[in-house]
Amino acid sequence: MATYSKQDILWQLDECAKLFTFPMLDNGYIYLADVRLSAYRDETRWALIIEVLGANPRASGHDSLQNCLHCFGNCLKRPPGTANEDFLFCTSDGVDGPTFDSEYSWYVEQNTHTIHIREDLVQFDISDDNLLSKGITPAEPPRVNGAELLRSLVPEFSVPLLATDEELGARIPPDLPLAFHLDEWHHPDLVRGELPSESRTFQMLADAIVGDNPSHYEPTQPPNTHWRNWPNGGSL
Repeated sequence: MATYSKQDILWQLDECAKLFTFPMLDNGYIYLADVRLSAYRDETRWALIIEVLGANPRASGHDSLQNCLHCFGNCLKRPPGTANEDFLFCTSDGVDGPTFDSEYSWYVEQNTHTIHIREDLVQFDISDDNLLSKGITPAEPPRVNGAELLRSLVPEFSVPLLATDEELGARIPPDLPLAFHLDEWHHPDLVRGELPSESRTFQMLADAIVGDNPSHYEPTQPPNTHWRNWPNGGSL
């Protein structure tokens, strides 16, 4: 039996939500691109890391493309939530010149078609047809901004854009076992005042962690973590 309870987990998540350190997927400062949830546990310890990959138009160039890790648990060596070291940046210019324009460092250079994601050089296609096929409509055509570029990369390159096992493991005890990953779920709407403890998703996740049984997570609501479901993200 776990020495912690479902209520212990939900209480911490609620406290972080009140302090704005629990993920808000329609954060007005971040254009959402992708998410992932990783749960860890043993009989005495639990941890939860929620990644929010997005684009911050107030940053410059590749610093605008960021993965923010939100860390929770009873075994962290720092307060739960986020810290400066929880922002990961894994893109850089490709071989055909700067990715972003020199004036704003936000719009993609029209003659640039490659980008480094970590150590790998990949090609990207920001043509109207390709963006449309992924449900992306540029806000200021013909220019394509960093958020639109990042969203166009996610379907093919979500794994390298998100954290590595080593990056996740650096935030929790090294011997704490992974219980499960989620790539999508129904996330609480914090702007409307919904707390994690009121979310059926996180109630079930807490049950699954405490009981060491992923089958306790049986979603009854459709996932809403795709960026299309949070149109107000990045709007400020």
